[in-house]
Amino acid sequence: MKKLITLFSIAILFSSCNTNPNYTKNLATAQKLFELHGEEDIEAQLALVNKDVESNTSMYGSEPAGYDQYVAMLKGYHAAFDDIKYTAENWLPGTSEDGSLDGSVRTYGTWTGTNVSTGKELNLKGYWYMNFDVEGKIIAQGDFFDFGGMVDAVYSKNLVIIEVEVKKGKKQEMLDLLNSEQGLPTTAAYDGCYGYEMVFNDETNTFYLIGNWESYEKYAVYLNWRQTEDDMISKMIPLMRGGEKGLKVAQPNSSFYSF
Repeated sequence: MKKLITLFSIAILFSSCNTNPNYTKNLATAQKLFELHGEEDIEAQLALVNKDVESNTSMYGSEPAGYDQYVAMLKGYHAAFDDIKYTAENWLPGTSEDGSLDGSVRTYGTWTGTNVSTGKELNLKGYWYMNFDVEGKIIAQGDFFDFGGMVDAVYSKNLVIIEVEVKKGKKQEMLDLLNSEQGLPTTAAYDGCYGYEMVFNDETNTFYLIGNWESYEKYAVYLNWRQTEDDMISKMIPLMRGGEKGLKVAQPNSSFYSF
């Protein structure tokens, strides 16, 4: 009997130590944030968030973003989906780097909804975390899911197809320029760009660049920046067959199909 009492006491002690006093409150905040996302109540959501929030997205190669980018992301999802809803498989307490329970919240689950522009149904599984400040507001959050897969599955395709006809013997110079930090990496990181693919045709000495954008309006903003404030195109012109005529852009495009 004495051993049973001792074991019972240890179990009670372990249970009491295996929680953080702020976790229950923070869990309610995290669940409310997700609920408000489904209601598309941006003001109520932001009331739960510290303006110094650090946001980490699932976009490949992305850097931590601040409050303004976080707000833009929320608004973007509100605009893109109807009937969006989160179904949690579980909610879990998080830990600090040393393994101590710190009151943060983690969750695994599935977002569902309908993309406004395509009518395609969302079925997105993933993992999300939220860290909290001393006042109980969200100070850091992160998303872990297949962002590219989601875009391919349910978003519309606003393709921009570019031909770059290169002078003989200038392929490597053009390739180096396109691969430079000022080139396609900057394009891919620009607001509204989902990414680019590039191939080279040896018979025609031509690069083909295929980009996918959130909208052609955002592509127009990017293109105007390239043409008026940036000098990338002027660096390309000496390497192109026919100068400026060696650069051909096809956009906007319509009637996209995938088989």
